[in-house]
Amino acid sequence: MRAETLVRAAAHHVKPLVIRGGLAHTFGSLASFLAVLFLLFGLYLLGDAFEHPLAAGAVAVLAAAFSITLAAILFYFLCKPRYGQRPRTTWFRRAE
Repeated sequence: MRAETLVRAAAHHVKPLVIRGGLAHTFGSLASFLAVLFLLFGLYLLGDAFEHPLAAGAVAVLAAAFSITLAAILFYFLCKPRYGQRPRTTWFRRAE
């Protein structure tokens, strides 16, 4: 195998897998499903409270608000942009 082929193959992926992978990439689909589930559950509880206002308790309205808030937080952390790579601190240095 030629040396140019090895250099070209090594230069293909500049970032290591640890940096390219993350929580959003690893568990993004599961978290988005959970966020949609929380949002639908909260909207269901809130819609039921609007349909039957006398029978709806305060706990149902608070649970709906809590569920919608959890969905919004999950969506924010899934969609927020990542501004560059944070520099890693080096704890140990080689003796030079």
